Amino acid sequence: MNATIGSSLSRSLVAELGDDCAMAAQLAAAMADRSPAGTIDASSLPSMPRPTLARVAADFVRRGWLTPIASGWRMGPGSLPPAVIPFLDGAAAMRSQIVSRETATAIVTMPPPPSAIAVALSQTGFAHASLVSTKDALQTVADRAVDAFTIMTPFLNHEGLQFVETLFARTRACNKRLVVRRAGDATRVVVDGGARLAALGFEAYDYTIEADGGFETFHAKVALADSELAYVGSANMTVFARHSMDLGFLVEGRSARVVANVLRAVVKISSAIPLCPSGMHTAQRR
Repeated sequence: MNATIGSSLSRSLVAELGDDCAMAAQLAAAMADRSPAGTIDASSLPSMPRPTLARVAADFVRRGWLTPIASGWRMGPGSLPPAVIPFLDGAAAMRSQIVSRETATAIVTMPPPPSAIAVALSQTGFAHASLVSTKDALQTVADRAVDAFTIMTPFLNHEGLQFVETLFARTRACNKRLVVRRAGDATRVVVDGGARLAALGFEAYDYTIEADGGFETFHAKVALADSELAYVGSANMTVFARHSMDLGFLVEGRSARVVANVLRAVVKISSAIPLCPSGMHTAQRR
């Protein structure tokens, strides 16, 4: 067997697959075990997380090694070079020796013009130019999600909910979750839009738990794509005329995985909000 795949393909695989090289090697090996006309689906690789499988399969589709079908993917039209499998195994082994770097990008919501902070920031040069808007950041999180897209906001008004709907409409994630709290209007706003949200495939949760002397709830503002990318900051899902600046970060790597663990725990202890035309709210503890 020819053990080389060429420098162009090798560079492309490492650059495009990155930390997914190990899982790509698994997928390539599964393909090699099948006939040239075989198929691949999620059940073929039960140990591979669905978001990872979707990313790797999409890369293989672009290379012509797989073709999407209703149940998953069909092999071809191009042939997977056999040397790709040991190359990906080697690339994964090398990457495992490298400490995974975390990245963070500053995110800001500017007050509407004329804004004193916008003028002051414009004089800071590169720091100002590198800031990303909250709207763009949240759209990036929505676009990155493959399996689950979760938004957690303690404050929500009807205008803000409309923006949340645009984010859920644009994501390809099949699981769309919104976590709010009873204090204020957030839960009521969700209930009022119940039928519309149900049609979009929402799941809504209320994190408000009775505790001694009050309630256990939250003040965090988060948007999460799978366990890969998270926005964490001060921006609520509200749209007001008031002139207010919000600041946050987009994080990848270990921090995003920690955020994902926190949100999984939040959903587990929260009450499901039934989304129904009647607008009646009878929260059900999970």
